[in-house]
Amino acid sequence: MKQVNWGVIGVGNVCEVKSVPAMYKISNSKVIAVMRRDVDKAKDYAKRHKIEMWTTDADEVINHPEINAIYIATPPKYHKAYALKVAEAGKACYIEKPMAITHDECVEIEKAFKSKNLPLYIAYYRTCLPNFLKAKELIDYGTLGTVLNIQMNTSKPLDVLDPDYHKRNWRVDPKIAGDGYFYDLGSHQLNILEFLIGDIDHIQGLAANQSKIYKSNDVVVANMLFKNNVVGTCFWAFNHGIPGRQDELTINGSKATLKMACFKDTPLLLIHADGSKETFDIPYPEHVQQPMIQSIVNDLIHKTKKTYSTGKIGAKTNYWLEQISGLVS
Repeated sequence: MKQVNWGVIGVGNVCEVKSVPAMYKISNSKVIAVMRRDVDKAKDYAKRHKIEMWTTDADEVINHPEINAIYIATPPKYHKAYALKVAEAGKACYIEKPMAITHDECVEIEKAFKSKNLPLYIAYYRTCLPNFLKAKELIDYGTLGTVLNIQMNTSKPLDVLDPDYHKRNWRVDPKIAGDGYFYDLGSHQLNILEFLIGDIDHIQGLAANQSKIYKSNDVVVANMLFKNNVVGTCFWAFNHGIPGRQDELTINGSKATLKMACFKDTPLLLIHADGSKETFDIPYPEHVQQPMIQSIVNDLIHKTKKTYSTGKIGAKTNYWLEQISGLVS
């Protein structure tokens, strides 16, 4: 493969700045066609992004003779059906996270691509972002000493005065998203924790729907044990009882503590045992998925095999989501 020719299924908000612009700006990468079920929105997106072909039919994109890689950017409910078609067409695939709405669906997708020896990537792009790579460097090179434990606190208040909120937001519909914001945001966090700390060995989780505004869980807690004996405690809340947004990850080691955010573009703070502090201000790139997409393009063209976020890893993240939430498939 000399150039990656992308076809995109589902050009919603994530495709405006985060992902697709990187696909047509990177060298040896081009977007051939985009698809959305709403004809006006599909046409408008293609016009604004200067993409020649648009359609409302995903099969036209998947089976297009010039396209050799498909980006599935739909809600998770539709990932499996589209992914299996991509595998049948014999093309590489990049799927938005979470990989599917259940772990079983993830396994089915992974098997379909593995059986045909086709590349499969999941959009856990934080594993390629410079600030997380810096955090991993500090951990791996022993700056923190022996990592002992992590604490993570994530909250986002919801607008309970809007009675139609759940009707307009697919992310809080378990039939479309798998569960609520925990699946949408927590999937990123569980993935990056295993990237930074190591494989999780065991998780105990509790989940509840406190607000009763929609059908998904809106408060989730988890205790975890990593295979290297690091322990962790995580808390997620997405309901009316939260006074403000929180996005905090603390990694405690025997020599230093690292404080950072998972979603906010804020500097890393390193606190040494003697109380001295260092900050590392590493802004996100304009297109936050560009480093991941660049690694995929490099892999497809040069067979680098340096992309962390594979189908196997994506499926494992769904496994931990289910273990925490109790929504075991």
